[in-house]
Amino acid sequence: WIHTQPSELIQLASQDVVTHAKLLANNKSWDREKSIIITCSFTPGSCSLTAYKLTLTGFEWGSNQVDKNHEPLGYLPTFFEKVQMLLSDKILGNRKEFYHEVHRPTHFLNFSEAETLVTEDTILHDVD
Repeated sequence: WIHTQPSELIQLASQDVVTHAKLLANNKSWDREKSIIITCSFTPGSCSLTAYKLTLTGFEWGSNQVDKNHEPLGYLPTFFEKVQMLLSDKILGNRKEFYHEVHRPTHFLNFSEAETLVTEDTILHDVD
């Protein structure tokens, strides 16, 4: 996943470690060694990309955090590692358009559920 931020930080934010650990914990098919966080920092006149993966201790620490909105205690810079990122203009696999549902499955599930609620609510309303 990509986290956009207004400026570059010297290390991965603790909230990103917690968020990534929760994503990994909730998606058992994701491989911790292959799942990364990319930060995109908008610096004056450019943007900087940095890729990170969680270490095992970072995953364990982040998974045990309850409230990601406050600065968690015990955060260490050993909870993540910077990883190499290769940018290319070559596209591998089957290319999908930008707004394709495969890129945002949760969004489409929420949209579908909302549509169902509106339909059910409309049907109930029309009966009265």
